[in-house]
Amino acid sequence: MIFLRAIPFSLNILWRLALVFPFLLLGLAVVGGMAAIVILATAFVAPILSLIIIVFFGVAASILPTLIGTRLGLQARRVTLRNSALGLVIPAIGYGFFEAVCALCIVFFGMAIYYFATGLTLQDLNLIAQMEPEFFFVQLLSLNPVIGWSLVLVGGALILSLRAALLMPIAGASIGADPSGQGHTPFYGFGSDFWALFPLVILSYVGSALAVPLVVAICSVLGLGDNLALAMDGLAGVGSSDLISALQVELVVFAGLLFVIQLWAFSLQCAGATLVYLRYIAHENASQEALDTTLKQRLTELSEEPPERQTQRDDVMALVRSRMNKNKN
Repeated sequence: MIFLRAIPFSLNILWRLALVFPFLLLGLAVVGGMAAIVILATAFVAPILSLIIIVFFGVAASILPTLIGTRLGLQARRVTLRNSALGLVIPAIGYGFFEAVCALCIVFFGMAIYYFATGLTLQDLNLIAQMEPEFFFVQLLSLNPVIGWSLVLVGGALILSLRAALLMPIAGASIGADPSGQGHTPFYGFGSDFWALFPLVILSYVGSALAVPLVVAICSVLGLGDNLALAMDGLAGVGSSDLISALQVELVVFAGLLFVIQLWAFSLQCAGATLVYLRYIAHENASQEALDTTLKQRLTELSEEPPERQTQRDDVMALVRSRMNKNKN
């Protein structure tokens, strides 16, 4: 089962991803630089469009670590690479654009359902929109909890389903090749092994969302809870120039554990994508071996035929060729 195999294999990807993390930051900086140029170019003309572009590049920034982690997983299994590391930026933006468009459509469609189902007016929505962000969502959910939470759960499941369906294409894009060995075909294998990958994606995002309370719990078990709370309080009043000197062992442990858990969350998706991709490679190899075996058997049968039948076949082929030549003329 891919889910059970992906959890230990994610640890294999995790330490590799940690080693290349500086290069990952460089890639994210490239994506961020491209985003800044596009956002600044559109902010004065169409502010709403610039917000949508921020969403696009934000999703691309989440796909890039998955691309790199999957690439490392496939390298660990001796899969040949067909592209360079810089070649991951364009697939990250492309798949990020697609995922962001789909996610925005899901959100807007959910908002439309909520608007008509609750009977709110535009004036009501305008008043709610003027609230602080944390109170905005609380107020929306409190107006009709059943519809609100249903839309949140269904919309969230659809967005996570989209990422699960994209993991196979992301695996191909990470090395620039399809399982058949040909160059990467965009969206090749979209939705492959969905029910095996969907639980991994859920675990990945849940683990990422619960990273902070989980690390706090681990620090408490290690006996660092009280000192960590004091260190956090002391850090709140420290300027950026004195930040390094204010760091204590508890804060370093907290940051390190948080980094590992967040990176492991991405590694889960990478592990699932790698294992599915490897299974398709095995399927392609098995199909090719079966075809080769069939051809060899047929050639052996033809070579063992009596000379008279071979002569008859040659005469028939010669007749066919002559008629084809006459038709051409």
